[in-house]
Amino acid sequence: MELLAIICLSLTGCHGANHYYAENSYFGKKLPASMRLAERPKVLTVDMTRLAGGAGDSDTINTGDVLEVKIAAGLSEKDQITMGARVSDDGTITLPEIGTVNVVGIEPSGAESLIRTAAIDKQLFYNPAVTVRFTDRRMNTVRVLGAVKSPGTYPLPPNSSDVVSALAAAEGLADDAGQTIEVRNPVARTRGERPAIAGDATQPYSNVSSSTSETATSSGGMNSYTIDLISAAKAGDGQYNVADGGVIMVEKRDPAMIYVQGLVKAPNRYEFPVGEDLHLLDAISLAGGISNQLANKIYVVRKAAQGENPTVIEVSYRAATHSADSNVLLGPGDVIKVAHTPATVVMEALNIIRFGINGSTTVF
Repeated sequence: MELLAIICLSLTGCHGANHYYAENSYFGKKLPASMRLAERPKVLTVDMTRLAGGAGDSDTINTGDVLEVKIAAGLSEKDQITMGARVSDDGTITLPEIGTVNVVGIEPSGAESLIRTAAIDKQLFYNPAVTVRFTDRRMNTVRVLGAVKSPGTYPLPPNSSDVVSALAAAEGLADDAGQTIEVRNPVARTRGERPAIAGDATQPYSNVSSSTSETATSSGGMNSYTIDLISAAKAGDGQYNVADGGVIMVEKRDPAMIYVQGLVKAPNRYEFPVGEDLHLLDAISLAGGISNQLANKIYVVRKAAQGENPTVIEVSYRAATHSADSNVLLGPGDVIKVAHTPATVVMEALNIIRFGINGSTTVF
């Protein structure tokens, strides 16, 4: 009786309004294109170079750098002067007798020209040779936390203190990275605060794009803004700077699951592959394949909005092996059930009978 009830239920099951077929069917309506899932954006394939617009040239001089300036008026060592100078908060260095020279934002070769011109204008030298080199670079200290391969604290040149450089220092995104990054920068001090300059990473908002992919807030002595990696990479117009003492937190994505039940060899829940699309046949392969060679009916049960009944998509296994419409694209949380049909029920019953006969046979 129980076997007969299962057969009848399989033949006469009721279909609700949210029951669809993957292909055109006499028994019901086909799943509309608007309800099919699209390929999901893949965080790990985001073109990070499109987020690097805020980085400056790391060879340019910045405040806090220490320079060695050498002026040679002749060929002998007696005709050479070597002096050290730290770039002050207003972007200048002060050299004995020559005076103040603004060098911030330019390369050492540009500073050499400015110092040479200033020395000639002061009539200190007729035609001096000037060389400028770094002896110490001021570095920003940035912490990178969350879903990156090597979380930690990293030094970054102020002119290249941006999100992309920080992620590169942390060896890139981890496999479980989500698509949201929060950047927290210390609130700038008003006393002694230096003016904003081109490529200055200590001005956290002067260069942040106004697109909807990021929002900014201020709390607890820190300014913060968030970046949606996928939206920001598509826009490609943001400049995401990180100040000295800033913190970057990369969202860690919880493992997404998919459930495979019914006539498969290893029914279970499985992690949704990271950075990949998963189709119906892929999910069945994860579960070891079909366990009953006559199995053909598959249900894909997909959660709907809160308070609504789930969507049920009925699929033919044989059709899925050669049709893109039937080999439906799956999403996290989907439940795949390879269902019994009269044929599978009869086959299992015959297998039970065969096992019973073989098990009771006496071997001489």
